[in-house]
Amino acid sequence: MGLAKNAAMAADGRGYWWTDQALCPAHIGDPVLNAVITANLTETSCSYCPATGGDEESPVATPLDTFLEAFMVGVHFLYEPAEYSGVPVAEGKRITTVYDSDEVVWTAMDHATAGRGDSDTLTTDIAAAFTTPAWVDKDWQRLSPDRVMHHSWESFKTLVKHSTRFFFGSMISDPDDEALPATGFFAELSRLIAEIPEIYPSPCPPLYRGRMAPTEPDTEKYSSATELGPPPPERATANRMSPAGISMFYGSTDIDTAIAEIGAHSSYGHAVTGEFTPAREIRLIDLTKLPGLPSIFDPSLRERYYAILFLREFICDLTLPIDLDGREHIDYVPTQVFTEYLRYAFPARVDGLMFASSQGPGANVVLFYGPEFCSDKGVENEYTRLSLDPGSVRKHRVTTAIRRPTKT
Repeated sequence: MGLAKNAAMAADGRGYWWTDQALCPAHIGDPVLNAVITANLTETSCSYCPATGGDEESPVATPLDTFLEAFMVGVHFLYEPAEYSGVPVAEGKRITTVYDSDEVVWTAMDHATAGRGDSDTLTTDIAAAFTTPAWVDKDWQRLSPDRVMHHSWESFKTLVKHSTRFFFGSMISDPDDEALPATGFFAELSRLIAEIPEIYPSPCPPLYRGRMAPTEPDTEKYSSATELGPPPPERATANRMSPAGISMFYGSTDIDTAIAEIGAHSSYGHAVTGEFTPAREIRLIDLTKLPGLPSIFDPSLRERYYAILFLREFICDLTLPIDLDGREHIDYVPTQVFTEYLRYAFPARVDGLMFASSQGPGANVVLFYGPEFCSDKGVENEYTRLSLDPGSVRKHRVTTAIRRPTKT
């Protein structure tokens, strides 16, 4: 066997031809790849910028081949060679999307550079070194873990909004459907949340609640935890996270957001706000603290990658504005069930949920506490979880803008 053939076989095994270029850390923003470059500085100049070290004692770059070895980890996470994928061919064409090397490299380089300047020449050189001409999505024949969870959530929403409200746990799943059954979905969702320490457990900050009033004199009656706290069960209306008749504490992390939330559905021009402080430890699931996606070039973080990818989409869906057009009682049901599951079935203690406001700049918090858990400062009791300082009560003159239902 000739040397050329041996070299070609070796290149096919690696996925790329050897190159003569060198690369410095300035071009790569991904922390895993950047660390690979930094740990293997042997070259005195970079092929893609004027960086130079002057002599062998001051290397500034690593051989591009060293970088490519780590780079291929991410490529093979996203794609697999079409030739070995088992994709059926119909009428001379594969039945799934096929990508050429340029498309694959550009996508992977978006992850690698993480927005660090112009990388066109570097990307072109890498694509030219690739030996595989055609690629397909990794595991093209089945849904990725984040897509399974997304499909499960969408199926659950349809189920509880239009099929069954109370006995969804006994519904039999279609064996040909990749969606998890409702109970399986929520169990998996709870596991994903519990394994991301950035979002659980999180402490509860001071929270602001408010009431709207038609006139300035009417604001006088809102001065204590009884008036500014959550309503009694018989007056509790349906909200995003709680059904009618179940009273929960809804608050915001700042005054502006609290006013924006209560003002979005009222034509009144006056508001009263007060600050409620936790009287004892309150554990939150803080959906505003979801971390960024981990590196695709780190094989040890695959499960976390898919978990965050799904949770990112799930949180956006969870906090979408809902038109108050009479159908909100239906649209609220999936998030109400989600909240109730967290309250009673989460594997550890949870007292509430923090999520981004769709009305104001801050975040909202729903706590699983009714009016009996709120007290004025100085008269707390064994049940008190939130304490209102009467000195924090403020009156506001506001201009409201009621959000109208979207026309369809």
